[in-house]
Amino acid sequence: MTLKRKFVCFFIALFFIALLAPVSFAAWYLWAGKEVFAGYGAKLLASGVFVAGRSAESVAELELAPIPFLKYRIDSENKTATAWTVPGHEKTAVFREGLGVAIAHDGDVDALRQQARPGLNVNEMLNPDLPWPMGDGPSGKARPKGIDEAKLAAAVNSRFHAPEGILKRHCRAIVVVYDDEIVAEKYADGFNANQRFSAWSMTKSITHALFGIAVRQGKLSIQDKVPFWQDQKDGRADITIDMLLRMSSGLGGTDMDFMPPTALTTMLFLEPGAGDYASTLTLLHPPDTVWAYASSGTNLLSLILRRTLGDADYYALPYQELFSKVGMRSALIEADATGTFVGSSFMYATARDFARFGLLYLHDGVWQAERILPEGWVDYARTPTPTAGDAHYGAHWWLISRSAREAAKQEGWAVPEDTFFASGFEGQFIIVAPSRKLVIVQLNLDLKTTSPLPILRDVLAALP
Repeated sequence: MTLKRKFVCFFIALFFIALLAPVSFAAWYLWAGKEVFAGYGAKLLASGVFVAGRSAESVAELELAPIPFLKYRIDSENKTATAWTVPGHEKTAVFREGLGVAIAHDGDVDALRQQARPGLNVNEMLNPDLPWPMGDGPSGKARPKGIDEAKLAAAVNSRFHAPEGILKRHCRAIVVVYDDEIVAEKYADGFNANQRFSAWSMTKSITHALFGIAVRQGKLSIQDKVPFWQDQKDGRADITIDMLLRMSSGLGGTDMDFMPPTALTTMLFLEPGAGDYASTLTLLHPPDTVWAYASSGTNLLSLILRRTLGDADYYALPYQELFSKVGMRSALIEADATGTFVGSSFMYATARDFARFGLLYLHDGVWQAERILPEGWVDYARTPTPTAGDAHYGAHWWLISRSAREAAKQEGWAVPEDTFFASGFEGQFIIVAPSRKLVIVQLNLDLKTTSPLPILRDVLAALP
């Protein structure tokens, strides 16, 4: 073969490698992630149908659109959903009254169903006709003055548009509360005020509140050491509850790894106990030296809370000490297959109930003259974590970073200094700005919506 022909063959080979590489990678990715995709599909379908009250077709068309070859079946009588991308690699998720949905990793659906706690959600007994904010009836108060109604309507309406592309991205719900009154509220077609929505990682901020209540009750301190490693000599024995709340534990298993199966997806969709799995993680950095966002730390916190309180008080805590106190009738935190709340990710509630939670933090943890959270707990949530270099994170609540504030200033507007927010996957936000008496809830299906600033900017422009 001549040298010229060798060069031609070499470049032809490179061309076909370049052509086939994306296809080969996609095939490998689908095969490597087959168990995760099956678990993810089953979990979202079961929660969507049996918790949120949606159709399986809606969940499959919207949330599960990015997963090719996904097949599923729904058993409405037994309240299960089964999903798979590769035949023979199925996962089944089971609805349990009181505890929501969990995946039957060992295939024992009946054992999971027996975990049900039918009387757990005492908040569902609250009267929806009570005046806002305890109920959904009219508050009886005059509408706050000074609002530019046209600007406010435009700020809200502009977020709603037809779903786009394979990710079907769109805004599903917005609730704006100003001076304790709902001044704007809108839902996308197919969704409504009685609809439960997924919180995803906004659940972490709920977990922050639960720890606040436990601190107020004297059950634990944020300086307590994590109990799982006290006989270990590898540095994990120095990790405190405070470090986990501030995402500075130094543990591996962060949420920023995207090659399947990741620590995050393994924990949420392949392991029966999220906190138990998190307790096996090793240190990447000395404790309290590096900030890294990790759902694993939150699920460790949930397991710590369960072991500290005991099951009876643990299961009662969110419903009797938080949700029922502030009128969150719809709120449901789902537990994993071991019965521990998945405090990082799995909570459902209406948009109004998320707004009520924001109001609790707006008012420094006090609800209608009753202190729910200990004094100083909200300040703790919004105090910048030293290891988070751009001052973008507090304690299980996000902050507006220095760079984002500077960018807003360049655009010609100022972010209120005391703004902080809860944030979840696919664009879920509870934005709290106490100095402006403002809470905004925005719920999306949108991987491109990663910042609360656009809606905050436009709503603020409409307020006095």
